[in-house]
This record gives sequence, C-alpha cells and structure tokens, in this order.
Amino acid sequence: MAAEDPKEIDRTKIYSSEDDIIAAMKKWAPVEDSESVMGYPMGVRDEKGAITSVDLDYAAKQYDSKQAVVDAKAAAKKYAALPNPKTALVTAANKIADTPLTEPETRQNTLDDNVYSSSSKYPRWPAPNYCDGKDSDGKPMVTGPEPKPCMFVGKLDNAPESLYPKAGGSTGIAGGGKKTYKISQQNTDEKTDTVGWSMGGKVSGKVTSIPENGGTGGEVGPEISFTYSYSSTSTHRNMKQVDDQTDATFPSEVKGSLQGRRDGAYYVGYIITYYSDEDQGFKDDPNMTEKTLTAIPARVYVQSPKSSTALDYFNYQES
Repeated sequence: MAAEDPKEIDRTKIYSSEDDIIAAMKKWAPVEDSESVMGYPMGVRDEKGAITSVDLDYAAKQYDSKQAVVDAKAAAKKYAALPNPKTALVTAANKIADTPLTEPETRQNTLDDNVYSSSSKYPRWPAPNYCDGKDSDGKPMVTGPEPKPCMFVGKLDNAPESLYPKAGGSTGIAGGGKKTYKISQQNTDEKTDTVGWSMGGKVSGKVTSIPENGGTGGEVGPEISFTYSYSSTSTHRNMKQVDDQTDATFPSEVKGSLQGRRDGAYYVGYIITYYSDEDQGFKDDPNMTEKTLTAIPARVYVQSPKSSTALDYFNYQES
C-alpha cells in the first residue's frame, strides 16, 4: 500500500493542548524513529554556525556505536542504490557500506573529531574539513575536490522538546479577539564545496503583527533562526522564500497565541567517517596502510523527509 500524503494543517482550528499540536504535526511532517544524513550534518550547528557538542555518555545511553556502524552501512548502501546521486557520491557511500571494519574508534564528544586513528603519526584532520573535501587546515585539496565517506546516523532523541521544537510565534492575546500576522521566512540550502552532499541549510525569519484598523504593527517574539539537515532518503527540499499571512481569532474567554513548530526532530547518534591511506593516493606505498572508522557523538536536527516546509504555525489556546 502506498504511503499517504501528508495532511495539511487546519489554519482556522484552535489547538487546546501540546498533544493536539504534536498529533497534527505527525500527520503533516511525519518523522522516523531513526535517521541518516549523508556528509557532515548541517543540523549539528547552532544558529550562528558553531558546532553544538554532546558527550559520548549522552549518545551511548541511547545508541550503541557498534550498532550505529551496522546501521550506517545499511543506510549508505540504500543511498548508493538511489537513482539520482552522482557517481562520486555513490563511490563515497559505498566505502562506508563495504568496509570490512566493524569496530569504530569512538570519540569522546562532537569536537573530538579527528578522522585519523588515535595512534596515527599524522596531524589532526577535523571531520568537518575532511567530509567537506578540504585538507586539515580547511584549504582545498591539491588532488581536487571529491566527496569523502562521511554520514550521520541517529535515533530520535528522548530529551524534552526534541520532536517538532518550538520556533517563532506571538505573545498572547488576552480576552480573545482577532490578530493578523505576517510570516516572513528565508531558507538557505547549502552544499559541500566538493560535488554536492546535500547538507541542509539555515532558516531565518520573523513574525510581525498587522493591526486590524491600520497603524504600525511590529515584530512579535524573537527572530527565527536554526539549521537543519536533510535525511538521506528525502526527495523534498524546503521552499526558498516564504511570505505568508494568517489570521488568529480567539473567543473572549480564552488567551491565545500563534505558535510555530519546526517540521523535524533532533536525533542523537554518531557521525561515521571512513579514512584510508589508499584513498589519499598512497596505494603503492607499503608504509601507508592506515584504515580508520570513527564514530563521533552528535545531536543533529533533521528535517522531516515528507515535508517541503521548515515551519508550521498553529492557533494555540493557552490554559
């Protein structure tokens, strides 16, 4: 049986509980219990672009790193079998899928991200640079750009508000009434500097009120800003520009507000990287034989693979 298309959010409905909103989001932007992202995940970064680090202890309580390797190999193989990826991306994915290594070197946190083995004689090569096809200093590779075998695998984080996190919204309307809001949103997709792992992107925007009888409105609530990753199975891409207007009308006996929710969830798991000297051009050098599989703990926000919007808004009746 074919999967049902996501259901549209009812813009006129007043939602009276968090459970109602979550139930609606599950229809509109369904998420999986586990996810994979090819390349270095954009959704590991905060709104300023800095990597948000989690410790191994946090990840290991929810996901074993050896099982993550098994899952990464399966997800990489599935990605490589898709009809659209470029040949170089398929080759990189297959290096993870086909490596005989099963015991990863598990790092202590997200910033402990050297792709070499702990006994390596080489200087540190940070995973963000390696996965983006850059050298250890972040400069373009002399051998030319090529995608590296990197991916994230994770399970739905059990921490509060990991599912459909709040983003944007309005202050409450006390005593009922009608408010008109303008929602402005810009989505910027990003790719690696190599040959195109679809990393994800960044959402920025704001909600402003429009007075019913004219006059000056203004921004309501903080500006919206967050990063996201695309699932390796996603065929949807976020709309680049969103300018929308919505009316919120609440009865006199309730206090209401406009509540924004992201179309995705946080996953906790590991960034899996595979490195080999042979792939770096040392195939015929008997002294260059290093092969390393690393598991770097990470918490990543992943966009719902069934949604083409980054955010949805609800008329929420506050208790």
